[in-house]
Amino acid sequence: MAVTDDMSPREGAGLLRIRLGRVRSSLKRYWPYYLMIAPALIWLAMFLAWPMLQGILISFQKFGLMGSQGYVGFDNYLEALQDRTVIQATINTVLITIGITISGTLLPIIPAIALAEITPRPMRSLLQSAIYAPHLLGWVIIIGIWVNVLSPIGLVNSILNGLGLIDGPIPFFSSPHWGQPLVIGLTTWKDLGFHALIYYAALMTLNTELIEAAAMDGANGLQRIRDVVIPHLMPAIRVVLLITVLGASHTFDSAFLMLNGRTAETVRTLAIFTYERGILRFDLGVASAAGVILLIFSLLLGLGVRMLPGFKRQGL
Repeated sequence: MAVTDDMSPREGAGLLRIRLGRVRSSLKRYWPYYLMIAPALIWLAMFLAWPMLQGILISFQKFGLMGSQGYVGFDNYLEALQDRTVIQATINTVLITIGITISGTLLPIIPAIALAEITPRPMRSLLQSAIYAPHLLGWVIIIGIWVNVLSPIGLVNSILNGLGLIDGPIPFFSSPHWGQPLVIGLTTWKDLGFHALIYYAALMTLNTELIEAAAMDGANGLQRIRDVVIPHLMPAIRVVLLITVLGASHTFDSAFLMLNGRTAETVRTLAIFTYERGILRFDLGVASAAGVILLIFSLLLGLGVRMLPGFKRQGL
């Protein structure tokens, strides 16, 4: 029942009392559960909602090292949107987000299915730990590992040179053409095990009789994966898609550690721009405006993903 223009003040007041009564009844009945989530809500309010509100307010001010110098309206937003660096950073953010979302959502399905097919339990447990290990490593360690592997005298260049596929070493970490592919690839590699275990847990609930029935009907392995396994994984795929797209839109660590004079144009994201403008140059007004733009971009991405077919049905 909704309040309408034709509703009298007495009826509106009665409806308000009914709703307040329901709220009091809910609080009285479920107060232990509200008490349990209170610390998380307080933490979110202190370290997420309040700083976010402050950032939005700063985005409308000329704010430097000495604090606020007054409100300037939308001047910071206009300056950010006209800045060539912001435009390029936005393009980089979109391209990196698309790449990480596609690869980070689809590729983990392969090791998840492989794990489900491995029969010896010790071998399965060992492989689970192996593919999950990169997720536990910090980005400094990961970049350090791959700098050695992809260096001019590293493993990859040595193999390619030994096979005669290249005439000289490929400068992976100093070539602008390899900047975005490496950010996408390393981010996908880091989270591959985590996402694969989500899919693997979903596969453990799959009724094996469906697989056997499909095999009896003459379906080969690829057909069984397409017609039985993938439909069963769709709820898990939606979850991974949502967390991947939101995380990818805020890419910072992997891109920042690969940032140098030659790759800056291709790996600088909006998150990195807010750091450079706000922390290094102390122009917090424009940096906050860029941060708000990034926030709006992330919210629109999340809303767009939730509007995809099947999300409402799954309650995501």
